Amino acid sequence: MKKQERIESDRYTAVEYQQFTASPKIRRTMKLAGMLCLPFILPLAIASRRSDFIFRTISELLSLLPYLFGTIIRYQFYRHTLTHCGENVVISFGTIFLYRDIAIGDHVLIGMYNTIHYCDFGSFVLTADGCRFLSGAKYHNFERTDCPMALQGGQLRRIIISDDCWIGANAIILNDLGTGSIVGAGAVVTKPVEPYTIVAGNPATLIRRRF
Repeated sequence: MKKQERIESDRYTAVEYQQFTASPKIRRTMKLAGMLCLPFILPLAIASRRSDFIFRTISELLSLLPYLFGTIIRYQFYRHTLTHCGENVVISFGTIFLYRDIAIGDHVLIGMYNTIHYCDFGSFVLTADGCRFLSGAKYHNFERTDCPMALQGGQLRRIIISDDCWIGANAIILNDLGTGSIVGAGAVVTKPVEPYTIVAGNPATLIRRRF
């Protein structure tokens, strides 16, 4: 490959994400579409409040709706079921919430095929496709050998994703992320990530600081 061809292949194209730069007209249209969905959404939201089993069933069902309709319907559903769901939140195709006791801030983009356990998100959080947000690293006790691990129970903890975090594709998050932190694609976060740092690898380790 010639030098000029290599330069061409390395070039990136600048992009602005429409979710964060949408005009007031588009935002009003989305809000109106959300209101029109309420007769369909509210019965589902009321049913979901009866148990986490019903909530998860509906979460999995709505995760299969395609982009345009799914984005609007999922937002309205989670706005009426989660502990908190802020303004301008996009929850993409295939993403599933296991529990209702979850809070999401404003201006959040959750990518496709995410799985979310006990995890709270701040504002301006970006998650790529295939991320897993787990409830800590102690799901199953294994100290005893006289009975199967499946019968020993386990421990769950709430994970905090602070404001302005970016999580790369297929990352697994088992601990808290500080404000402004970045997690590389495929990373496995087992320890708290400090604010404004970049981590990657398995287990995730510090790559550099953002400033």
